[in-house]
Amino acid sequence: MTLNVYNTLTRSIEEFIPFHGKKVNMYVCGPTVYDHCHLGHARSYVSFDVIRKYLIYRGYDVNYISNITDVDDKVINRARETGEDPFVLSRKFTESFIEDMETLSVLAPDTQPKVTEHIPEIIETVGTLIENGTAYVTHKGNVYYDLTKSMDKIGILSHQTVEGLMEGSGNRIDVENDKSYQLDFVLWKSASENEPGWESPWGWGRPGWHIECSFMSMKYGSEQLDIHGGGMDLIFPHHEAEIHQSESCSGEHPFSKYWLHNGFLTIHKEKMSKSLGNFFTIKEVLSKFSPGTIRFFIVYTQYRSTIDFSEETLKEAGRARKRLLNTISNVKHALKKAHEDGNDNGLTDLISETRDAFINSMDDDFNTREAIGNLFVFSRKINSIITSEKPGRLSLEKILEFYSEINEVLGILTEDEKPASEDVANGLSEEDITEMIGLREKAREEKDWAKSDAIRDNLKEKGIFIEDRKDGIRWKRM
Repeated sequence: MTLNVYNTLTRSIEEFIPFHGKKVNMYVCGPTVYDHCHLGHARSYVSFDVIRKYLIYRGYDVNYISNITDVDDKVINRARETGEDPFVLSRKFTESFIEDMETLSVLAPDTQPKVTEHIPEIIETVGTLIENGTAYVTHKGNVYYDLTKSMDKIGILSHQTVEGLMEGSGNRIDVENDKSYQLDFVLWKSASENEPGWESPWGWGRPGWHIECSFMSMKYGSEQLDIHGGGMDLIFPHHEAEIHQSESCSGEHPFSKYWLHNGFLTIHKEKMSKSLGNFFTIKEVLSKFSPGTIRFFIVYTQYRSTIDFSEETLKEAGRARKRLLNTISNVKHALKKAHEDGNDNGLTDLISETRDAFINSMDDDFNTREAIGNLFVFSRKINSIITSEKPGRLSLEKILEFYSEINEVLGILTEDEKPASEDVANGLSEEDITEMIGLREKAREEKDWAKSDAIRDNLKEKGIFIEDRKDGIRWKRM
Protein backbone atom coordinates (compact mmCIF):
# COMPACT_ATOMS: atom_id res chain seq x y z
CA MET A 1 0.00 0.00 0.00
CA THR A 2 1.38 3.40 -1.05
CA LEU A 3 0.36 6.77 0.37
CA ASN A 4 -0.42 9.28 -2.37
CA VAL A 5 -1.12 12.99 -1.85
CA TYR A 6 -2.24 15.87 -4.04
CA ASN A 7 0.56 18.41 -4.29
CA THR A 8 -0.59 21.97 -4.99
CA LEU A 9 2.93 22.75 -6.26
CA THR A 10 2.70 20.26 -9.14
CA ARG A 11 -1.09 20.04 -9.35
CA SER A 12 -0.84 16.27 -9.36
CA ILE A 13 -1.19 13.20 -7.16
CA GLU A 14 2.25 12.04 -6.04
CA GLU A 15 3.61 9.20 -3.98
CA PHE A 16 4.49 10.50 -0.52
CA ILE A 17 8.25 10.09 0.00
CA PRO A 18 9.66 12.30 2.78
CA PHE A 19 13.20 13.67 2.59
CA HIS A 20 14.42 11.51 5.46
CA GLY A 21 12.72 8.12 5.47
CA LYS A 22 9.96 7.96 8.06
CA LYS A 23 10.74 11.37 9.56
CA VAL A 24 8.17 14.03 8.55
CA ASN A 25 8.56 17.75 9.18
CA MET A 26 5.08 19.23 8.83
CA TYR A 27 4.19 22.91 9.17
CA VAL A 28 0.63 24.29 9.16
CA CYS A 29 -0.02 28.03 9.32
CA GLY A 30 -1.70 28.94 12.61
CA PRO A 31 -4.32 31.61 13.35
CA THR A 32 -4.03 35.36 13.70
CA VAL A 33 -5.52 35.76 17.16
CA TYR A 34 -7.67 38.88 17.12
CA ASP A 35 -11.07 37.22 17.70
CA HIS A 36 -12.64 33.88 18.55
CA CYS A 37 -11.94 31.40 15.76
CA HIS A 38 -14.76 30.55 13.36
CA LEU A 39 -15.84 27.22 11.91
CA GLY A 40 -13.64 27.76 8.85
CA HIS A 41 -10.62 27.59 11.15
CA ALA A 42 -11.98 24.38 12.66
CA ARG A 43 -12.27 22.94 9.15
CA SER A 44 -8.58 23.55 8.50
CA TYR A 45 -7.12 22.43 11.82
CA VAL A 46 -9.33 19.34 12.16
CA SER A 47 -8.42 18.34 8.58
CA PHE A 48 -4.69 18.61 9.22
CA ASP A 49 -5.12 16.91 12.59
CA VAL A 50 -6.51 13.87 10.77
CA ILE A 51 -3.66 13.98 8.23
CA ARG A 52 -1.10 14.19 11.02
CA LYS A 53 -2.69 11.33 12.97
CA TYR A 54 -2.95 9.15 9.88
CA LEU A 55 0.75 9.65 9.16
CA ILE A 56 1.48 8.54 12.73
CA TYR A 57 -0.87 5.57 12.23
CA ARG A 58 1.14 4.59 9.15
CA GLY A 59 4.36 4.61 11.14
CA TYR A 60 5.78 8.05 10.37
CA ASP A 61 7.60 10.11 13.01
CA VAL A 62 5.81 13.44 12.60
CA ASN A 63 7.23 16.73 13.85
CA TYR A 64 4.19 19.04 13.66
CA ILE A 65 4.63 22.82 13.93
CA SER A 66 1.87 25.42 13.85
CA ASN A 67 2.45 29.04 14.79
CA ILE A 68 0.44 31.75 16.53
CA THR A 69 0.38 35.21 14.89
CA ASP A 70 -0.03 37.36 17.98
CA VAL A 71 1.04 40.70 16.49
CA ASP A 72 -0.46 41.92 13.24
CA ASP A 73 -2.49 44.80 11.81
CA LYS A 74 -5.69 42.88 12.56
CA VAL A 75 -4.71 42.47 16.21
CA ILE A 76 -3.77 46.14 16.52
CA ASN A 77 -6.93 47.38 14.80
CA ARG A 78 -9.16 45.21 17.01
CA ALA A 79 -7.36 46.45 20.12
CA ARG A 80 -8.06 50.02 19.03
CA GLU A 81 -11.73 49.17 18.62
CA THR A 82 -12.01 47.58 22.06
CA GLY A 83 -9.59 49.82 23.92
CA GLU A 84 -7.54 46.83 25.07
CA ASP A 85 -3.80 46.40 25.12
CA PRO A 86 -3.05 44.48 21.88
CA PHE A 87 -0.85 41.95 23.65
CA VAL A 88 -3.50 41.28 26.30
CA LEU A 89 -6.09 40.88 23.52
CA SER A 90 -3.92 38.43 21.56
CA ARG A 91 -3.23 36.34 24.67
CA LYS A 92 -6.96 36.14 25.39
CA PHE A 93 -7.77 34.90 21.90
CA THR A 94 -4.78 32.54 21.87
CA GLU A 95 -6.26 30.85 24.94
CA SER A 96 -9.67 30.79 23.24
CA PHE A 97 -8.18 29.11 20.16
CA ILE A 98 -6.33 26.48 22.19
CA GLU A 99 -9.52 25.76 24.16
CA ASP A 100 -11.51 25.28 20.94
CA MET A 101 -8.91 22.90 19.51
CA GLU A 102 -8.86 20.81 22.70
CA THR A 103 -12.66 20.62 22.64
CA LEU A 104 -12.58 19.37 19.03
CA SER A 105 -9.95 16.73 19.93
CA VAL A 106 -7.23 18.38 17.84
CA LEU A 107 -3.84 17.21 19.09
CA ALA A 108 -1.65 20.10 20.21
CA PRO A 109 1.31 20.85 17.90
CA ASP A 110 4.72 19.55 18.92
CA THR A 111 5.76 23.20 18.75
CA GLN A 112 3.43 26.22 18.75
CA PRO A 113 5.70 29.27 18.51
CA LYS A 114 4.42 32.84 18.89
CA VAL A 115 5.70 35.74 16.81
CA THR A 116 6.25 38.01 19.82
CA GLU A 117 8.60 35.44 21.37
CA HIS A 118 10.94 35.40 18.34
CA ILE A 119 11.40 39.03 17.31
CA PRO A 120 15.26 39.18 17.53
CA GLU A 121 15.59 36.02 15.42
CA ILE A 122 13.07 37.28 12.84
CA ILE A 123 15.04 40.56 12.61
CA GLU A 124 18.17 38.50 12.00
CA THR A 125 16.41 36.54 9.23
CA VAL A 126 15.32 39.78 7.53
CA GLY A 127 18.90 41.00 7.82
CA THR A 128 20.15 37.88 6.04
CA LEU A 129 17.88 38.62 3.09
CA ILE A 130 19.10 42.22 2.92
CA GLU A 131 22.72 41.06 3.03
CA ASN A 132 22.28 38.55 0.21
CA GLY A 133 20.63 41.15 -2.00
CA THR A 134 17.08 39.75 -2.11
CA ALA A 135 15.53 42.43 0.12
CA TYR A 136 15.80 46.21 0.34
CA VAL A 137 15.12 48.96 2.89
CA THR A 138 13.11 52.05 1.93
CA HIS A 139 13.24 55.62 3.18
CA LYS A 140 10.11 54.89 5.25
CA GLY A 141 11.88 52.16 7.22
CA ASN A 142 10.00 49.31 5.50
CA VAL A 143 11.87 46.23 4.30
CA TYR A 144 10.57 44.47 1.19
CA TYR A 145 11.44 41.24 -0.54
CA ASP A 146 12.68 42.02 -4.06
CA LEU A 147 10.71 39.76 -6.38
CA THR A 148 12.65 40.92 -9.41
CA LYS A 149 15.48 38.71 -8.09
CA SER A 150 13.34 35.56 -8.43
CA MET A 151 10.94 36.30 -11.28
CA ASP A 152 11.02 32.66 -12.38
CA LYS A 153 9.23 31.66 -9.16
CA ILE A 154 6.40 34.17 -9.34
CA GLY A 155 3.17 32.15 -9.58
CA ILE A 156 4.97 28.90 -8.74
CA LEU A 157 2.28 27.79 -6.31
CA SER A 158 -0.80 29.68 -7.49
CA HIS A 159 -0.04 28.77 -11.12
CA GLN A 160 -0.90 32.27 -12.26
CA THR A 161 0.99 34.52 -14.64
CA VAL A 162 2.79 37.66 -13.52
CA GLU A 163 0.24 39.70 -15.45
CA GLY A 164 -2.65 37.93 -13.75
CA LEU A 165 -1.15 38.44 -10.30
CA MET A 166 -0.46 42.11 -11.01
CA GLU A 167 -4.06 42.60 -12.05
CA GLY A 168 -5.56 40.86 -9.05
CA SER A 169 -3.07 41.82 -6.35
CA GLY A 170 -4.87 44.95 -5.12
CA ASN A 171 -6.72 43.23 -2.28
CA ARG A 172 -4.04 40.65 -1.48
CA ILE A 173 -0.81 42.67 -1.46
CA ASP A 174 -0.06 45.80 0.58
CA VAL A 175 -0.20 48.80 -1.72
CA GLU A 176 2.63 51.12 -0.68
CA ASN A 177 4.28 53.92 -2.68
CA ASP A 178 7.79 53.08 -1.48
CA LYS A 179 7.95 49.70 -3.21
CA SER A 180 10.23 49.11 -6.15
CA TYR A 181 7.86 46.57 -7.71
CA GLN A 182 4.11 46.11 -7.26
CA LEU A 183 4.28 42.46 -6.17
CA ASP A 184 7.10 42.97 -3.65
CA PHE A 185 5.95 42.01 -0.16
CA VAL A 186 6.87 43.42 3.22
CA LEU A 187 9.34 41.68 5.55
CA TRP A 188 9.53 44.42 8.17
CA LYS A 189 6.84 47.04 8.58
CA SER A 190 7.65 50.43 10.06
CA ALA A 191 5.36 51.60 12.85
CA SER A 192 4.64 54.86 14.59
CA GLU A 193 5.85 55.34 18.15
CA ASN A 194 2.37 54.78 19.59
CA GLU A 195 1.97 51.42 17.84
CA PRO A 196 3.26 48.06 19.11
CA GLY A 197 6.72 47.40 17.78
CA TRP A 198 10.37 46.66 18.38
CA GLU A 199 13.64 48.39 17.64
CA SER A 200 15.45 47.11 14.57
CA PRO A 201 18.37 48.24 12.36
CA TRP A 202 15.71 49.86 10.14
CA GLY A 203 13.80 51.62 12.89
CA TRP A 204 10.77 50.96 15.07
CA GLY A 205 8.43 48.38 13.55
CA ARG A 206 7.15 44.82 13.50
CA PRO A 207 7.52 41.71 11.30
CA GLY A 208 5.55 41.23 8.11
CA TRP A 209 3.10 38.34 8.12
CA HIS A 210 4.99 36.08 5.69
CA ILE A 211 8.47 36.16 7.23
CA GLU A 212 7.32 34.76 10.58
CA CYS A 213 6.22 31.45 9.03
CA SER A 214 9.47 31.07 7.06
CA PHE A 215 11.54 31.62 10.19
CA MET A 216 9.47 29.40 12.49
CA SER A 217 9.15 26.52 10.04
CA MET A 218 12.91 26.49 9.41
CA LYS A 219 13.81 26.87 13.09
CA TYR A 220 11.47 24.19 14.47
CA GLY A 221 11.13 22.02 11.39
CA SER A 222 13.71 22.08 8.63
CA GLU A 223 15.03 24.30 5.85
CA GLN A 224 13.28 21.78 3.63
CA LEU A 225 9.86 20.73 4.91
CA ASP A 226 8.15 17.54 3.88
CA ILE A 227 4.66 19.04 4.18
CA HIS A 228 3.46 22.61 4.36
CA GLY A 229 -0.28 23.00 4.89
CA GLY A 230 -3.01 25.56 5.21
CA GLY A 231 -6.23 26.79 3.67
CA MET A 232 -6.52 27.39 -0.08
CA ASP A 233 -6.81 31.12 0.59
CA LEU A 234 -3.17 31.11 1.75
CA ILE A 235 -1.73 29.88 -1.56
CA PHE A 236 -1.22 33.47 -2.73
CA PRO A 237 0.37 35.59 -1.51
CA HIS A 238 1.29 33.98 1.81
CA HIS A 239 2.64 30.60 0.78
CA GLU A 240 4.27 31.88 -2.40
CA ALA A 241 5.99 34.55 -0.33
CA GLU A 242 7.27 31.85 2.01
CA ILE A 243 8.80 29.97 -0.92
CA HIS A 244 10.64 33.07 -2.18
CA GLN A 245 12.04 34.24 1.14
CA SER A 246 12.79 30.78 2.60
CA GLU A 247 14.71 29.53 -0.41
CA SER A 248 16.57 32.85 -0.67
CA CYS A 249 17.47 32.65 3.01
CA SER A 250 18.58 29.01 3.13
CA GLY A 251 19.74 28.40 -0.43
CA GLU A 252 17.80 25.12 -0.35
CA HIS A 253 15.23 24.10 -2.97
CA PRO A 254 12.42 23.16 -2.63
CA PHE A 255 11.37 24.85 0.59
CA SER A 256 8.58 22.27 0.95
CA LYS A 257 8.31 19.05 -1.01
CA TYR A 258 4.52 18.74 -0.71
CA TRP A 259 2.01 21.58 -0.40
CA LEU A 260 -1.39 20.52 0.98
CA HIS A 261 -4.36 22.89 1.08
CA ASN A 262 -7.77 22.27 2.57
CA GLY A 263 -10.94 23.41 0.81
CA PHE A 264 -13.16 26.22 1.99
CA LEU A 265 -16.04 26.01 4.40
CA THR A 266 -18.82 28.04 2.81
CA ILE A 267 -22.17 29.40 3.88
CA HIS A 268 -24.72 29.77 1.11
CA LYS A 269 -21.88 28.84 -1.30
CA GLU A 270 -19.73 31.81 -0.19
CA LYS A 271 -16.47 31.36 1.72
CA MET A 272 -16.93 31.74 5.48
CA SER A 273 -14.75 34.64 6.52
CA LYS A 274 -14.50 37.32 9.21
CA SER A 275 -13.80 39.91 6.52
CA LEU A 276 -17.09 39.03 4.81
CA GLY A 277 -18.98 38.95 8.11
CA ASN A 278 -20.66 35.62 7.27
CA PHE A 279 -19.12 33.47 9.95
CA PHE A 280 -20.07 31.48 13.04
CA THR A 281 -17.50 31.11 15.79
CA ILE A 282 -16.59 27.62 16.96
CA LYS A 283 -17.98 28.52 20.39
CA GLU A 284 -21.31 29.57 18.87
CA VAL A 285 -21.66 26.28 17.04
CA LEU A 286 -20.56 24.32 20.12
CA SER A 287 -23.45 25.87 22.03
CA LYS A 288 -25.83 23.96 19.74
CA PHE A 289 -23.87 20.93 18.55
CA SER A 290 -21.57 18.49 20.29
CA PRO A 291 -17.82 18.48 19.54
CA GLY A 292 -18.14 14.99 18.04
CA THR A 293 -20.86 16.12 15.65
CA ILE A 294 -18.83 19.14 14.51
CA ARG A 295 -15.74 17.02 13.97
CA PHE A 296 -17.76 14.40 12.06
CA PHE A 297 -19.28 17.16 9.92
CA ILE A 298 -15.76 18.25 8.92
CA VAL A 299 -14.15 14.83 8.55
CA TYR A 300 -16.99 13.33 6.50
CA THR A 301 -15.75 15.42 3.57
CA GLN A 302 -12.35 14.85 1.94
CA TYR A 303 -10.06 17.67 3.06
CA ARG A 304 -9.66 19.33 -0.36
CA SER A 305 -13.40 19.52 -1.05
CA THR A 306 -15.67 22.43 -0.14
CA ILE A 307 -18.16 22.02 2.71
CA ASP A 308 -21.30 24.16 2.74
CA PHE A 309 -22.46 24.96 6.27
CA SER A 310 -26.02 24.94 7.54
CA GLU A 311 -27.66 23.79 10.74
CA GLU A 312 -29.45 21.07 8.78
CA THR A 313 -26.20 19.61 7.42
CA LEU A 314 -24.82 19.58 10.96
CA LYS A 315 -27.94 17.80 12.17
CA GLU A 316 -27.55 15.25 9.39
CA ALA A 317 -23.94 14.74 10.46
CA GLY A 318 -25.07 14.19 14.04
CA ARG A 319 -27.61 11.57 12.96
CA ALA A 320 -25.06 9.77 10.79
CA ARG A 321 -22.50 9.71 13.59
CA LYS A 322 -25.13 8.37 15.99
CA ARG A 323 -25.53 5.31 13.77
CA LEU A 324 -21.88 4.44 14.29
CA LEU A 325 -22.06 5.15 18.02
CA ASN A 326 -25.19 3.00 18.30
CA THR A 327 -23.33 0.07 16.73
CA ILE A 328 -20.53 0.46 19.27
CA SER A 329 -23.16 0.58 22.02
CA ASN A 330 -24.75 -2.61 20.62
CA VAL A 331 -21.40 -4.38 20.67
CA LYS A 332 -20.78 -3.34 24.27
CA HIS A 333 -24.25 -4.57 25.21
CA ALA A 334 -23.68 -7.92 23.48
CA LEU A 335 -20.33 -8.25 25.22
CA LYS A 336 -22.00 -8.32 28.62
CA LYS A 337 -23.73 -11.62 27.82
CA ALA A 338 -21.26 -13.14 25.37
CA HIS A 339 -19.66 -16.54 25.99
CA GLU A 340 -15.90 -16.79 26.37
CA ASP A 341 -15.73 -19.64 23.82
CA GLY A 342 -18.29 -18.27 21.39
CA ASN A 343 -17.91 -18.39 17.62
CA ASP A 344 -15.95 -15.84 15.60
CA ASN A 345 -18.59 -15.78 12.83
CA GLY A 346 -16.08 -14.36 10.35
CA LEU A 347 -15.57 -11.19 12.37
CA THR A 348 -11.76 -11.41 12.36
CA ASP A 349 -11.74 -11.53 8.56
CA LEU A 350 -14.31 -8.73 8.37
CA ILE A 351 -12.17 -6.49 10.61
CA SER A 352 -9.08 -7.23 8.51
CA GLU A 353 -10.95 -6.44 5.27
CA THR A 354 -12.32 -3.19 6.70
CA ARG A 355 -8.90 -2.14 7.98
CA ASP A 356 -7.44 -2.69 4.50
CA ALA A 357 -10.29 -0.69 2.98
CA PHE A 358 -9.71 2.11 5.49
CA ILE A 359 -6.00 2.27 4.64
CA ASN A 360 -6.68 2.16 0.90
CA SER A 361 -9.09 5.09 1.22
CA MET A 362 -6.79 7.16 3.41
CA ASP A 363 -3.80 6.38 1.20
CA ASP A 364 -5.75 8.01 -1.63
CA ASP A 365 -5.01 11.60 -0.58
CA PHE A 366 -6.63 11.12 2.84
CA ASN A 367 -10.09 10.28 1.48
CA THR A 368 -11.97 10.39 4.78
CA ARG A 369 -15.34 10.40 3.01
CA GLU A 370 -14.71 6.98 1.54
CA ALA A 371 -13.04 5.72 4.72
CA ILE A 372 -16.11 6.59 6.82
CA GLY A 373 -18.37 5.08 4.14
CA ASN A 374 -16.51 1.81 4.68
CA LEU A 375 -17.17 2.14 8.41
CA PHE A 376 -20.91 2.40 7.78
CA VAL A 377 -20.83 -0.80 5.70
CA PHE A 378 -18.82 -2.51 8.44
CA SER A 379 -21.24 -1.35 11.13
CA ARG A 380 -24.29 -2.64 9.27
CA LYS A 381 -22.66 -6.07 9.00
CA ILE A 382 -21.68 -6.00 12.67
CA ASN A 383 -25.25 -5.21 13.75
CA SER A 384 -26.55 -8.10 11.67
CA ILE A 385 -23.99 -10.58 13.03
CA ILE A 386 -24.39 -9.73 16.72
CA THR A 387 -28.18 -9.92 16.40
CA SER A 388 -28.37 -13.27 14.62
CA GLU A 389 -25.10 -15.10 15.30
CA LYS A 390 -24.25 -14.30 18.94
CA PRO A 391 -20.44 -14.09 18.52
CA GLY A 392 -18.04 -14.78 21.39
CA ARG A 393 -16.43 -12.37 23.79
CA LEU A 394 -13.01 -12.35 22.08
CA SER A 395 -14.51 -11.40 18.70
CA LEU A 396 -16.61 -8.62 20.22
CA GLU A 397 -13.56 -7.22 22.01
CA LYS A 398 -11.70 -7.21 18.68
CA ILE A 399 -14.50 -5.11 17.17
CA LEU A 400 -14.23 -2.51 19.94
CA GLU A 401 -10.45 -2.46 19.58
CA PHE A 402 -10.82 -1.85 15.85
CA TYR A 403 -13.23 1.06 16.37
CA SER A 404 -10.75 2.51 18.89
CA GLU A 405 -7.92 2.09 16.37
CA ILE A 406 -9.85 4.01 13.71
CA ASN A 407 -10.88 6.64 16.23
CA GLU A 408 -7.21 7.38 16.95
CA VAL A 409 -7.08 8.78 13.41
CA LEU A 410 -10.54 10.22 12.77
CA GLY A 411 -11.56 11.22 16.30
CA ILE A 412 -15.29 10.86 15.60
CA LEU A 413 -16.24 7.84 17.70
CA THR A 414 -15.72 9.19 21.22
CA GLU A 415 -18.92 9.58 23.21
CA ASP A 416 -19.54 13.21 24.15
CA GLU A 417 -19.27 13.97 27.84
CA LYS A 418 -22.50 15.93 27.76
CA PRO A 419 -25.09 16.34 25.03
CA ALA A 420 -25.33 19.59 23.11
CA SER A 421 -28.76 20.87 22.17
CA GLU A 422 -28.76 18.89 18.93
CA ASP A 423 -28.35 15.71 20.97
CA VAL A 424 -31.35 16.53 23.13
CA ALA A 425 -34.31 15.62 20.96
CA ASN A 426 -36.88 18.41 21.27
CA GLY A 427 -35.61 19.18 24.75
CA LEU A 428 -35.34 15.53 25.88
CA SER A 429 -32.21 14.61 27.77
CA GLU A 430 -31.19 11.00 28.43
CA GLU A 431 -32.73 11.31 31.89
CA ASP A 432 -36.03 12.45 30.32
CA ILE A 433 -36.00 9.53 27.90
CA THR A 434 -35.24 7.02 30.65
CA GLU A 435 -38.09 8.43 32.74
CA MET A 436 -40.57 8.16 29.84
CA ILE A 437 -39.48 4.59 29.13
CA GLY A 438 -40.04 3.82 32.81
CA LEU A 439 -43.59 5.26 32.60
CA ARG A 440 -44.21 3.15 29.51
CA GLU A 441 -43.02 0.02 31.31
CA LYS A 442 -45.35 0.77 34.19
CA ALA A 443 -48.26 1.24 31.76
CA ARG A 444 -47.45 -2.12 30.15
CA GLU A 445 -47.37 -3.83 33.57
CA GLU A 446 -50.80 -2.36 34.25
CA LYS A 447 -51.94 -3.45 30.75
CA ASP A 448 -52.69 0.15 29.85
CA TRP A 449 -51.80 -0.43 26.21
CA ALA A 450 -53.20 2.88 25.00
CA LYS A 451 -50.93 4.84 27.35
CA SER A 452 -47.96 2.61 26.51
CA ASP A 453 -48.44 3.16 22.77
CA ALA A 454 -48.92 6.89 23.28
CA ILE A 455 -45.58 7.20 25.10
CA ARG A 456 -43.84 5.13 22.43
CA ASP A 457 -45.36 7.27 19.64
CA ASN A 458 -44.45 10.47 21.49
CA LEU A 459 -40.83 9.34 21.75
CA LYS A 460 -40.80 8.35 18.08
CA GLU A 461 -42.00 11.82 17.08
CA LYS A 462 -39.07 13.25 19.01
CA GLY A 463 -36.59 11.02 17.18
CA ILE A 464 -36.31 8.25 19.80
CA PHE A 465 -36.75 4.65 18.63
CA ILE A 466 -37.64 2.00 21.23
CA GLU A 467 -36.90 -1.65 20.63
CA ASP A 468 -38.48 -4.31 22.87
CA ARG A 469 -36.08 -7.26 23.03
CA LYS A 470 -35.91 -10.48 24.99
CA ASP A 471 -32.93 -9.16 26.92
CA GLY A 472 -34.62 -5.84 27.74
CA ILE A 473 -35.61 -2.53 26.21
CA ARG A 474 -33.13 -0.72 23.96
CA TRP A 475 -33.49 2.82 22.62
CA LYS A 476 -31.58 4.97 20.21
CA ARG A 477 -31.86 8.33 18.51
CA MET A 478 -32.89 8.20 14.87
